[in-house]
Amino acid sequence: MRVSLLFQRDWRGSLPDTTPPPTRIWSHPTLLIAGLSGLLASLDTSVNIAFPAITEAFGINLLSIQWVVVSYVLTHASLLLGCGRLADLFGHWRTLTIGLLISAAAFVACGLAQTFAWLLIGRMLQGVGVALVFGSAPALVTLAVSGDERGRALGFYQMNLATGYAMGPLLGGVLVDAFGWRGVYLYRALPALLIAWFTSGRVRSGERTASRERFDLLGAVTLTLAAGALLLAMTRSRDLGWTDPEVLALALTGAVSLVVFLVTEKRVAAPVINLDLFRWPAFTLANLLTLAANATRFPIGLLVPYYAADILGYRGVVVGLLIFAPAVMTIFAAAFAGRLSDRIGTAWLSSAGLAVQSVGLWLASGLDAGSDYPTAALSLALVGLGLGTFQVPNMSFVMGAIPREHQGVAGSVNQMMRTGGIVFGVTGASLLFERWRVSHVELGEVGAFVTAFQLVFLTAAVLCGLAAAASLFRSGGKRQDRTRQDKADAESSGA
Repeated sequence: MRVSLLFQRDWRGSLPDTTPPPTRIWSHPTLLIAGLSGLLASLDTSVNIAFPAITEAFGINLLSIQWVVVSYVLTHASLLLGCGRLADLFGHWRTLTIGLLISAAAFVACGLAQTFAWLLIGRMLQGVGVALVFGSAPALVTLAVSGDERGRALGFYQMNLATGYAMGPLLGGVLVDAFGWRGVYLYRALPALLIAWFTSGRVRSGERTASRERFDLLGAVTLTLAAGALLLAMTRSRDLGWTDPEVLALALTGAVSLVVFLVTEKRVAAPVINLDLFRWPAFTLANLLTLAANATRFPIGLLVPYYAADILGYRGVVVGLLIFAPAVMTIFAAAFAGRLSDRIGTAWLSSAGLAVQSVGLWLASGLDAGSDYPTAALSLALVGLGLGTFQVPNMSFVMGAIPREHQGVAGSVNQMMRTGGIVFGVTGASLLFERWRVSHVELGEVGAFVTAFQLVFLTAAVLCGLAAAASLFRSGGKRQDRTRQDKADAESSGA
């Protein structure tokens, strides 16, 4: 009964009552704070616009600029599950507050960086902060509402994330023009401090005391090392190839660390994540689908800017608006998908989203040097619509599958799969594109580019279509979702 007593808390706490009253999503303070925290983290897309200015400021080459992204992504991706477990043990409000404070310090460190090494250290610190934010914010969202409202609440949260991803490049362009590259970091420091001030009040008024369960330090360290080494190996393989000694050493380090992590989790009383969850096919499938959805949509960010600028001849603003189209549709889809998933269940809606995304990718595979702007925008918008329709119900499924006292881990699993999908997408799409471009060099520069572009998008469409079909193997109705949540809640209360 010790675990069940943790739930007898006010909704302001980290673990609320399992049956809170009906929620007004747009005015719920917990959802607003969590949503704004996620939006602030997702605004990091504004940094991409500053790459040319950063390159010039530090006198580095184009190959070096990738470390601005790699240092940040690898840090937060490798720490996500450990931070989620920390949030479950020591309090989600407390963890969110610390994450926001670290983020604010990182924004200032990056914005004031005098050397490129200083900037990269700041980016790694930023990765720590965002791992703590993403390890706690989704848990606060799901714990603030009942199971029947989880989809709507997560839809609101995902809409904030999608808004940040969409607005980041536009805001970054304005800031770089007005204040230089430092502006894309410094503008987020004050909002981070303000949100942290609000969250600190929640810690004082409603946070539960830390759990008496011990934190699985060995499991967290080996998981961090495994995730970081494997993701870095994939990243470096693009430049060096898989047979390079550095890549092989990273892959071996990651593999050994993963084995140690798996052995550790089987032996400790309170693991970072209960590995028995992955024996449930539907749970494993849901996470693999997150990986697939994000991997197959990434050719848009990787290849479309070059296609629009070099092949179609559009100027920078028009290219930005073309990339903006799928982001806007993701925001729109997230707003309605959550409410709809509460009514009809998660599996069918997830499948429909993947199917729409696959159609959009297939239409994009038909784009060539003679395509017009509306056709390109429509195909990319369908990808965004499908992705937004998929993300919310699938995330709701994953969060509902894990007991309520482990919601920090649940949100971290979903975010980790998303990040892994992006890394897979970047690596796979770039390797395939370059291989196919070289193999069709006889078609000329434009012909080789277009052919490789089309083949990458066609491959992504096929993979996304297979993912949509696989999603149908989960139970599709609301009743099954409700049964699954009741079972997870029963595990939470502990017999």
